[in-house]
Formats: sequence, C-alpha cells, structure tokens
Amino acid sequence: MLRSNWREGVRPDGRRYAYTCPAVPRYRHMWHWDSCFHAIAWRHIDPARARAELRTVLRSGRPDGFLPHTVFWDSPARWRRAPLYATRRFAGDWHTETVGPPLLALAWEIVADASGDDDPGFRTEALGALGAHLDWLARERDPDGDGLLTIILPDESGLDDSPKYKPVFGALTHDRPGYWLLVERGRRARWDSRWIIERYDHHVEDVWFNVAFALSLKAMGRLSGDPAWCARARRVEDALLERCWDERRGLFFDLAGRAERPVRISTWSSLSPLVLDGLPDRARRRLVEEHLLDERRYAAPFGIPSVSMDEPSFNPRWDRFRCWRGPSWVNTAWLLVPPLRALGYERHADHVVSSLAAAAARDGLREYYDPLTGQGLGARGFGWSTLLLDLVDGG
Repeated sequence: MLRSNWREGVRPDGRRYAYTCPAVPRYRHMWHWDSCFHAIAWRHIDPARARAELRTVLRSGRPDGFLPHTVFWDSPARWRRAPLYATRRFAGDWHTETVGPPLLALAWEIVADASGDDDPGFRTEALGALGAHLDWLARERDPDGDGLLTIILPDESGLDDSPKYKPVFGALTHDRPGYWLLVERGRRARWDSRWIIERYDHHVEDVWFNVAFALSLKAMGRLSGDPAWCARARRVEDALLERCWDERRGLFFDLAGRAERPVRISTWSSLSPLVLDGLPDRARRRLVEEHLLDERRYAAPFGIPSVSMDEPSFNPRWDRFRCWRGPSWVNTAWLLVPPLRALGYERHADHVVSSLAAAAARDGLREYYDPLTGQGLGARGFGWSTLLLDLVDGG
C-alpha cells in the first residue's frame, strides 16, 4: 500500500520530491504530519524512502524556517477545492501558508535511529533547518510569550473538524460554508499570524499542537546534544500544566481567543499530554485512570475514540466533514500506547493494539475505525494507518 501511494519527481524549479500520498484519489498531496508518520512506518520496510520523505518535508519550506501544512508537489489543487486551501492566492500556489503539527524533529530522530550505518550523516545533516523551523514557530505563533503556540485555523492541528473548535470558530468551522471567509481573512492579512492573533478571537492555544512542539523540542535536544532545546520543552510542559490543566476534570483544555478562555470539551487532544514524561506522574495517571480506562469515556471496544463517548458531540460513524468527532485513529493510538505501557497499564495497551489490528485485518488500512464496532471508515489504503507496524512491533 505504501509503495502504491509513493510519488517522486522534480518540480519545474528543480526541487526534487519523494513522498507518500495519504490516500488516493482523495488525499493525493503531501501533508506535514502525515509524511512524518509515513516515514516512521517506512523505516521498517525501506529506510531510504523514510529519509527521502522527511527530506522532502524539509525541502518544502522557506529559509526562515516556515514549513507548510500541505504541499502540492506534482499537481495543484483542483478548482473545486483550491479556494478552501489556505494558500496565498485563490488558486495556483504550490503550498499552503499554514503549518501542521510540528512533528518533523521527532520523526527525524526516530528514522535516524533506524538508519544506523546506512546513512550516518542523516542524524545531524538538518540540525540547522530543523532548529530554524522550531524557532519560526516560537517567534510567529507565541506573540504573548507565554510558552504556548497558537493555531489560526483548525486544520493546523490536523484535527480539522474536532468538536472542540465549534465554540471558538462558530460559523467559520471547517465543515460550515463560512470557512472560506476564514481562509479569505488569512489571505487579506497575507497570513501574518501575529497580526491575526492580535486582532481576532478565532484562534486557540491548542493542547495537541503544543504537545507535538514539546516532543520535537526534546528530539532536537537529543539530536543536537544541546540542553537548551530540552529546557525549551520543559517550558512548554510547564505552561500546559499551569494554564491548560483542569484540576476538577483531570484533563487539559485548549485556550481560545485573546481572552484565552478554556474550551472544556473532552477529545483525545485533552489526553495527549500523557506522552510528555516531564509532567507530574499524578496528572498523567489521572488521564489514564479517570478517562482512558473508563468505559463511559475512552475505553472503547476498538482503539481510542477521538472524542469522549460521554460528550454530546460524540459521533463514531462516517461523516464526510466530521471525521474527528468520535472514530478511532491509528496515529493517536501510536502516540498514547507507549506511555500507557511506561506507566504500567500493559493490559489496556495490549487491548488498544490488538483491537485495531483486528479491525485492520478485517477491513484493511482505513482512515479511521468505528470505536464501537471496529468497522473501517473513510479513505481506503490510508498511509498513517501503517503505524500499526510500530504498534504490533512493540508499541
């Protein structure tokens, strides 16, 4: 499946590309976090392709450190969808002006660890560019300097239509006709994120996005040997705990708008700080014992639901525009299963992995799965569902 979704070539400007389409024909472009996950899976099969995919992600950016969320390497977005991509112009651009979950440094480290003697220089070849990307995010997406990054479109977290964005974006959410107004506002502002953050309330300090940032900062610390990166990661962890942790609910919540109002809707994003081992053990165990192990919330028959099952917005079935409203995804399990094991919850970790493997064996590598029945939903032959390779290999 990975090989059938592989694309490589040379753009007219001379830039070489090699990446995995998430799923054809619906998802035929390159997405930042998808490619990071694809590379992690590729390292089991073809480490050279894993390295080529991550180099392509890095090659898509600008010298100042900006890396786009979506890149149209081999063909532009078609006319029906082009106006809804966050590009600089209505049509004709080759990448978006928005970012995706910043996982590149983490993926780079994982692939480097698997490369060994095949490409010994890979580990350190991009330290400058990876650092520039993390610096760009800190400079452009943390205008108030509180240690937490802000996203200006729901798409930037990768969780486009999660119900947690409804109270923030309202009629401008991803699945509403008003979404194009949000995109047009960005174009008029020439995608100056600091300007947008300072003048509007349609933005969030997103928990998951900041967890991804902290993971990559830590990876940079290990790749470079520079402890300053780890210190920056600790600052993000401290900010998440101080400002996003809800002691009563035992969850982390996004902060919305200029007033930084907590958005108290329980989604897997609220659990994502579980992967940060720098957070207090008490908080991490509350995430597990009060939520992941609760059959009313996240302890589903198949995988880990993307929305708590006791939320009114929970919808586990297929929906063209609401895929992050309940179904279980392999990438979220890939993130949450290792800390479950590290904290001693082996039995539940085994259940999550075996249930997703059974669903995939029955219905194939689908975009996501119904957490109640295991039915495969969404796109077929979906790239990052190959992370099952990691999960069954010991995740």
